Amino acid sequence: MKTISSCLSLFFLLCCTAAIAQDASKSGVGSIFSDINTFTQRQQIEKLYLQTDKPAYAAGDTLWFKGYLLEADYLYACEKSRLLYVEITDDSNHLARRIMVPVINGLAAGSIALDHKDFPQGGYVIRAYTNWMRNFGTDYIFKKHFYLSAAGRQDWLVSYRSGTGENAGRTPFELQLRHTDGSAVVFRQLQLRITDGKKTELKQNVRTGVDGRLSVNAELPGGNGRGTPTLWVQDLQKNGDHRKIAVPLLLNRPAFTGLRFMPEGGSLVAGLPAHVIVRAENEAGLAAAVSGHILDDSSRVVATFRTGPRGTGAFDFVPRPGKTYTARLQLPDSVYKRFPLPPVKSSGTTLEVHDRTDDSCEIVIRATPDVAAAGHPCFLIGMARGVPCFGASFPMERDTIGFTVSKKVFPDGIARILLSGPGRALLNERSIFINHSDHLRIRIRTDKTVYRPRERVDLHITVTDKQGSPVQGSFSLAVTDDGQVKTDPVRDGTILTSMLLTSDLREKVEDPGYYLQDSAGPVQEQDLDRLLLTTTVTGPPWADISGPEKPFAYAAEQEFLIRGKVTNMFNKPVARSPVALLSRKPLLVMDTVTDREGLFTFKGIVPVDTASFFIQSRNKKGKSFNVGIEMDEFKPPVFTAPRRPELPWYVNVDTVQLTRLNRKLRMQEQQEKISGGILLKPVVVNAKKIIKDSKNLNGPGEADITVDEQELEKAGRTTLGDLLEKHIPGFGVTADKHGRRYYRIQDKRAHLIIDGTDVEFFLPPGISLYDYFKQYLDYYDAEEIKGIEVMSSSRYTGSYFSQFLNPLDDPLGHAFIEITTRGGRGPFVKKSVGTYLYKPMPFTLPQPFHAPEYPAGSSADGTDIRSTIYWAPDIVTDTAGQATLHFYTADSPGTYSLILEGSDMRGGLGTGRTRITVQP
Repeated sequence: MKTISSCLSLFFLLCCTAAIAQDASKSGVGSIFSDINTFTQRQQIEKLYLQTDKPAYAAGDTLWFKGYLLEADYLYACEKSRLLYVEITDDSNHLARRIMVPVINGLAAGSIALDHKDFPQGGYVIRAYTNWMRNFGTDYIFKKHFYLSAAGRQDWLVSYRSGTGENAGRTPFELQLRHTDGSAVVFRQLQLRITDGKKTELKQNVRTGVDGRLSVNAELPGGNGRGTPTLWVQDLQKNGDHRKIAVPLLLNRPAFTGLRFMPEGGSLVAGLPAHVIVRAENEAGLAAAVSGHILDDSSRVVATFRTGPRGTGAFDFVPRPGKTYTARLQLPDSVYKRFPLPPVKSSGTTLEVHDRTDDSCEIVIRATPDVAAAGHPCFLIGMARGVPCFGASFPMERDTIGFTVSKKVFPDGIARILLSGPGRALLNERSIFINHSDHLRIRIRTDKTVYRPRERVDLHITVTDKQGSPVQGSFSLAVTDDGQVKTDPVRDGTILTSMLLTSDLREKVEDPGYYLQDSAGPVQEQDLDRLLLTTTVTGPPWADISGPEKPFAYAAEQEFLIRGKVTNMFNKPVARSPVALLSRKPLLVMDTVTDREGLFTFKGIVPVDTASFFIQSRNKKGKSFNVGIEMDEFKPPVFTAPRRPELPWYVNVDTVQLTRLNRKLRMQEQQEKISGGILLKPVVVNAKKIIKDSKNLNGPGEADITVDEQELEKAGRTTLGDLLEKHIPGFGVTADKHGRRYYRIQDKRAHLIIDGTDVEFFLPPGISLYDYFKQYLDYYDAEEIKGIEVMSSSRYTGSYFSQFLNPLDDPLGHAFIEITTRGGRGPFVKKSVGTYLYKPMPFTLPQPFHAPEYPAGSSADGTDIRSTIYWAPDIVTDTAGQATLHFYTADSPGTYSLILEGSDMRGGLGTGRTRITVQP
């Protein structure tokens, strides 16, 4: 065995002079190290973590966040990007809010109000990214799912359980409906509907029993990788409110269990021992515990396997030449399901890593006789965070070669071990996790452990490194009421699990905090090793490291810029054109001239929320005639919707959750009685929305759906296409039997009318109707539109049908979208000549968290029922590693969770937790 030094520079020297033939020439280890470093420095990948004040929210809450933007290699504060984009989308991937946040020394903070109108009850995903991150796909973009609830006394709770067996392809369900006080919803007439995407799989009327229960059988398709079917429950009671609730069906039918196999090192090679990791998932994509056998093509059992609670297991065997292998999984009712293993290579190498001690690991390379006989030069490279950590070159002239490698050459986190052969071709790769426990030690000390309502809590924070030395850094603290908010570091993860683990994995990790707990032992270490072997690790393809440079599509943003281009009537750039910028909020008057390409830039602007800039250009004669402005607008990335939605708060509520829910509702009722007396039922005013200057053929306000100017002003630069997706249920794209795509509303073909003009009349030859419509949907935005009116029912479509369509068409198969623009000139003149009203994305500066401060001896009256007791995003420890702060408890007795996270911005990360008790 060859021992490699723990000191990187000394180690590299040893690598180049070892007894195994070393090569530091242009094609050797030194050249590979140089290429890796050059590649990493050019990419300068960024990592981002957002701490939010809590993992779930109620309607009307404010979401508070603190962002840590770090360089991916050494986890230092990132200075490359100084603008951060934060957005929230619902589970259908519709945008609810997008903001810009300034980044200073790698830190950002902000808040988003989750108002009732823009954030209805449901699941949401918060994402955060810089423009530079977009060059590397979605791997490093921060994302976190949360649920927003609007619980009330009139809501129903749903418990459901699906059967595991199947009868003639049907899946049995057992449902129980309860009120929030736990009592059953008895003898209720309901309609049940199960949808799978756009297809309805079941629709039937049922009635609950005396215990609120009912049973149903549904014929559902399924399989791993499909979407999640949804159960809709609608109240049909005559005197009821016709409520409708949705329940994602996270099914666990054994017939749709999936298995994945990953041989250590990447391949099965004939005659070489193989260590194979197996991962089992149910059809909802969650870990499954199963067992089975490995059979060869003669049905001989060569190995057995069993997956644990984390869905992973392992087995060892020696694959034989010319053989194929299959996993046999036994299902209930003595039914078997088979899964093929990866094919067996007749020749090649394998790569094994064995964890020997806390300080070292053993790397074993095996080769088939023909490979060993050839004796080709090979390179063994160890990388972490894109930085080379060790390397060796040697001829593969034996069937087994081993190295003992010190773990000290790696930083904490995921490391990649790569074996390459002639021409730097990648032969094998293996990922391992290095845990030196180098995280920061955070201690949160309170002046006492039990407090009264509205009492001051003094906190003393101490941060040290592993050796006990004080650490200066930036931290954020969230204090939440356990009676209203459930915090779980295992489920939610921390800055440590994000920066060191999940940000380097492409698939979502269940319970990420499980793997890096302070109390983690051999079981967690084994589960983590298996996780890495069955999950795709991010990082550049090996071939790209020494390949030609590729241009980056997105620039790193150091500041907010307003950029555009001035063109003439022939779309040619206008050089030396004067351009003026005026703004009332912020108050600005600026001017510049275009360059030879007609481009202009305004810089040094700190925008504010809902900023508005008026930009005017002139031609060489000082006139705005025959010149136009094209602005460099932010084009947001398009993300895929989450594959697996989270269960709503009202589904499968356990006893602890029910207690927490009723406690919260009692607190709200008490607060309402004290602050406002007896609450009256809300009065709903159904006044028609009128769009000024609309060409609506039915008359003012006569439409099925109307989006007025007030709503459009809030949307900012949202495109017309995004507006329609957000405001029109069932709006989307479908295809006819010939595969031709078109836009539709529910099951009706959509027609676009702009200022009373049917855009289809001007459809040019050679372009599809879908592509033609999409040009308009992408071009127009909310700033250019006064109103949107949708006519989809027969009450409103008749006049449009007779005006614009062939009378031989089906009059019930069409819907019409009337767009009223500010210019009012139809789809011909889209921009004002020589002028542009530019409204950038809302720019959010950190706002203070308003927490009350009470005088000594203050009495609780039930009006202070904060769920987030305190939020402090700007805690900075001094040279002694200490910080002090205080907050006041609310009126609710119980326990509070205190979670502190942060970084020294020089590679050190840490999280700390404690609890306090509040008693009456």
